[in-house]
Amino acid sequence: MKNSLKILSTKTLTAIQKSVIINFGCSYTERNFIETQTLPFSYTDKNYTLLFSSQNAVKYVFEKPAYNTLLKNKTCYCVGEKTKRLLVDKGLKVPHFEENSSNLANFIVKSDGNAHFLFFCGNERRADLETQLKKNKINIDVIEVYKTLLKPKAVELFDVVLFYSPSGVKSFLKDNKVDESICICIGPTTAEALPIPKENIIIASKPSIEHMIYQLKKLHSHD
Repeated sequence: MKNSLKILSTKTLTAIQKSVIINFGCSYTERNFIETQTLPFSYTDKNYTLLFSSQNAVKYVFEKPAYNTLLKNKTCYCVGEKTKRLLVDKGLKVPHFEENSSNLANFIVKSDGNAHFLFFCGNERRADLETQLKKNKINIDVIEVYKTLLKPKAVELFDVVLFYSPSGVKSFLKDNKVDESICICIGPTTAEALPIPKENIIIASKPSIEHMIYQLKKLHSHD
């Protein structure tokens, strides 16, 4: 790879995240290839244990002020450490989280199979959690609180492309190819959506943007 890597992020990063990448000496570009929008939903207060699979789900649920009171002190499980932090900040109890929905389903099957779950989620999600719980006859109700919209656009070729979700991959591939790029993915599910050889894909050791940036740093230092 050449010294000044051309990097594309398929979503807008924070000012701090951007500055870290630029400080590597990279040429950095960002474009949002997906966007999310709220969906109308209602919640019936039963004896639920709550499930959240993303930070977006937390964001859209708590856009309704009433939910700050309704869900306070509720017990929930979630996917991702940052999702857990958001929920704890909202006053919920989060005794356990996992790094992906399949692992969370396995935990619930082993540890809490008698609970009745309510899953707050988006319309574009893997079926792992619901499928595994239903297969094990565990009660789960689903409320979709947001939808994901693809925002495809043609861009120039980049040395490295950062991907954060299967939806982002799908949107990017509508108008672009990644045949000659190294792709850094936030997790295995996102990587699976890429139709390229595995040697061209780097998966972050933990599903966070910071861990993706660390992989980018390693890649840049090996130029």
